[in-house]
Amino acid sequence: MFVLFGRSLALARTLVYDLMFMILGLMMSISGPTLLDLKQSSGTNSYGISFIFTARSIGYLMGSTTGGVVLDCLKNEDVALIVSSLFVALGAYAIPWCRSLPVLLCTFAITGFAMGFSSTGSNTSTLRIWGKKSAPFLQGLHFAYGLGGFLGPLLAAPFLSTHATESRHPTLGASQNTSEPVMGIFANYSDNLPVAVTDGIPQITYAYAIIGAAATVVSGCFVFVVAFASKEKSKKDTEVQVLGQDPGIAFTTIVIVLACLQTGLVSGIEISFTQMLTSYVVQSDHALTKVTGSYMTSLYWGCFTLMRFISVLLACKLSVQKLLMFDLVLSSAAILLLLTVGTRFVDGLWVGTALLGIGVASIFPATLSWVENYININNRIASAFTIVSNVLEMTVPLLISIYLDTHPNVLFNFMMMDIVIVCCIFITLNFIVTRKGTKYAAPLECEKSNKPTVAV
Repeated sequence: MFVLFGRSLALARTLVYDLMFMILGLMMSISGPTLLDLKQSSGTNSYGISFIFTARSIGYLMGSTTGGVVLDCLKNEDVALIVSSLFVALGAYAIPWCRSLPVLLCTFAITGFAMGFSSTGSNTSTLRIWGKKSAPFLQGLHFAYGLGGFLGPLLAAPFLSTHATESRHPTLGASQNTSEPVMGIFANYSDNLPVAVTDGIPQITYAYAIIGAAATVVSGCFVFVVAFASKEKSKKDTEVQVLGQDPGIAFTTIVIVLACLQTGLVSGIEISFTQMLTSYVVQSDHALTKVTGSYMTSLYWGCFTLMRFISVLLACKLSVQKLLMFDLVLSSAAILLLLTVGTRFVDGLWVGTALLGIGVASIFPATLSWVENYININNRIASAFTIVSNVLEMTVPLLISIYLDTHPNVLFNFMMMDIVIVCCIFITLNFIVTRKGTKYAAPLECEKSNKPTVAV
């Protein structure tokens, strides 16, 4: 009876984590299509509005770091996750109401903190609950993120303003140098283009309110799980994590550094592309509309999400090493296509976008599952993956945004450089871990680690 209850509770908790990750995907993806509307409603310029990604990444970084420490000290981490999910909801409600850039940056930073905290808690809890069998569940967790990312641009599209097709400031001129003083980002001017308004309320407010309502529902789900678990709490529910052989500090450190760089650079590609794609299609020679950019972003997230769903099944049959090899080859081909054909033909841009979504989809969870076979991952180590990813998510889009107005193709140049480095890291890391061997050497230990553990 206890075994059945334990598995049911583990599945229930995993489902709630999946829902939380779907909200994170929504919050991440919707800011790209709504970027130009947020720029107009906050009264800033293209360079200034790009700092919302930096502010969110800083908050996400701090939230991930704090979560890695705090969650280890709590007896019931779900209580902390309830609070963080509520702050995500409040952030979604507040973002479209910010009428100045400083307020918008603060809101993004606070929301990012809550998102980073929730991400760390969900990732580490899934690994701890399922142990060696965590690969498909971890892929499922990140599939939920991809699903939210796919739905975000679709949710935003009906609420976007349709007036603006040119994002350069008319008084500055198309050839204006974008490397302006940092204090200039708070200047109270926009592109003098109207924001879609209904009864005095910007239409994007409704899109963000829907996400806020969904995050509120997820918070309720967390409360239900905590309340249900507390009624059945006993000494038998004490969490036990079965670890494999200790691979050593030196080996663990090397693997963590290389794996964090690999996932971090891939996250830089992912965030840069999704956040800048709409701005790119508007500002590039293609001169497409924001709505077209939003649908193109949805295509990326649709392929991304489909591949993550397929990866859940593949993780049960194939080694994550082979899956990673496929991902990197396809991602490299997609970026090369975008850099060559995509910059000249719209069809090439659509095809490259779809292929990139498929290629990068499962790299992060597959890498985490891959290195888990060789090192013991605790909360702090799992947090390190998120920290490195967010540092690169913060810096890469900022560097791209400086040149995006005058040289839109810089987006694909940065992405190509990133993927080449990632491939080199993967080859090096594969050589190191193959020589060392898996930590699960004893069959008995493998059998024990297959049993899910329940933390309440």
